[in-house]
Amino acid sequence: MPEQRKFPRYSCSIKTKFEYFTGNPDEVSVETSVAEKGKGVIIDISRGGVFIASNTRVAAGMPIILNFELMKQKMSITGHIVRTGMLANNPSEVARKFSMFSHRGDSYIAVEFNEPVEDFDPEKLK
Repeated sequence: MPEQRKFPRYSCSIKTKFEYFTGNPDEVSVETSVAEKGKGVIIDISRGGVFIASNTRVAAGMPIILNFELMKQKMSITGHIVRTGMLANNPSEVARKFSMFSHRGDSYIAVEFNEPVEDFDPEKLK
């Protein structure tokens, strides 16, 4: 079955710092809850989300705030963690595809942005 994506994805290598949350997803608020801090490398990006290699363990379903530089512009984007796992131990095609990035972190974090990035030019990723 072919992938059904809203936006095309592009390989990249962008350092990111992020704030993530723990606890009950129904009770966590980005505005009022205390965030944990993590970092990683965005290895795949689209207008709608990112795929990150990281050593930080996070939980799916939780909000996340990503801070990175894209096209010489500082970005702070809120989203939610769609899935996460270990790069090396996951038999999925996605994890195998990105296992070459394990030197940047042993886990992956798939994030969907709350709002698509409007001013996104994949040519500037090169």
